[in-house]
Amino acid sequence: MTIENELIGESREARVAAFKRAMKSNGWLFISTVTYLVTLYVVQDHPEWDPRLRVGATLLPLVPGVIYLRRLWGTFKELDELQRRIQLEAWAFALGGTVLVGTTLNILNAHGIGFESYPHGLEMGGAYLSVFFFWCLGVAQATARYR
Repeated sequence: MTIENELIGESREARVAAFKRAMKSNGWLFISTVTYLVTLYVVQDHPEWDPRLRVGATLLPLVPGVIYLRRLWGTFKELDELQRRIQLEAWAFALGGTVLVGTTLNILNAHGIGFESYPHGLEMGGAYLSVFFFWCLGVAQATARYR
């Protein structure tokens, strides 16, 4: 095995390890999304609840969301330069894509072309899913560029 092959193998191992760390962080995004969907269903099913309880239940998905952001920041600090660049590009892509989708939904709803599933735009769960979807696309795109 040549030195070049060893370096390529190490960088591949580093990429795989970085991807696994990022996916562990994204597990919290998934938990937050599931929590949102459950609380949305429960709150809609119980309109008789006290408004403070309904608001508290609706805000519950923010707890795993904050844990997600904290884990993501810790993961980001452990990455090498290339992986940081890939992640930054992926997050920029996710941000832009989510803003574009959210803005489009809001404009369509404002003009009476609404979606029954999203009468108020993306809301929290839709935003989380959109961010995750666009992040996955961004990572794939950036990784392919740097191969």
